Amino acid sequence: MDERSGARYPLTDPRWCGDDGAPLTVSPLPGITRDDVDTGTRSLWRYRAALPVDIAAPVSLGEGCTPLVEKVWGEVPVRFKLEWFSPTGSFKDRGTSVMISLLAQRGVPEVIEDSSGNGGASVAAYCAAAGIRATILAPEATSPAKVLQSRAYGARVELVPGDRDATAAEALRRSERTYYASHNWHPFFLQGTKTLAYELWEDLGFAAPDNVVTVAGAGSTVLGCDIGFSELLASGQIRRRPRLLVAQPANCAPIHAAFHAQGP
Repeated sequence: MDERSGARYPLTDPRWCGDDGAPLTVSPLPGITRDDVDTGTRSLWRYRAALPVDIAAPVSLGEGCTPLVEKVWGEVPVRFKLEWFSPTGSFKDRGTSVMISLLAQRGVPEVIEDSSGNGGASVAAYCAAAGIRATILAPEATSPAKVLQSRAYGARVELVPGDRDATAAEALRRSERTYYASHNWHPFFLQGTKTLAYELWEDLGFAAPDNVVTVAGAGSTVLGCDIGFSELLASGQIRRRPRLLVAQPANCAPIHAAFHAQGP
């Protein structure tokens, strides 16, 4: 669904953006109940019933089911969700697993992705597992360690002169001939990140937390949590959604700036 124009497209359409170039989201889903959780699967695919399409052969490296550790911060009891236990060290593996599984099922042979680090490494790893050729475009100032990680998974990494925006623009240009598997654009990436909400719900004895504190780059964790908890509310599994409290680094805070630009 194109939320800007209201246009709707079938899930069988392999597109990643609307006809007007706007990002797409999957139309609201009814959510699942605790009886729908596949408790015999130790990965995010235990929540596969919450996905909008059936994935016959998921591309999984064991993502999800990360530890939830109880601690006290000051005098406040908190629980830390250790997403760095993910296969490539990043929460992005949630979204990548679902996105690449869908593309593999559709027979996509090659993809392009733009990333300054974790997203590219994640796409590279899951494409290797799926047998899909991957080209990762990264800004020329990208950490050499992140470039090495993507190349170690077998991806072709190209460094693009200029900043992150220049890299994104180059990826959009190439998307005319190579499928764009973008962690910032593809609607099924958020279908993967929403499993964090389902997992927190199960971790807490099938209840919602009061608050979720996270950080945001492009915001996929925030959007995923919003989608997941909204589905749980729709299915009657929780009484209210938790508050989502979001931080951004001072030197790279476009969402923070846009929020405050709106005024009181």
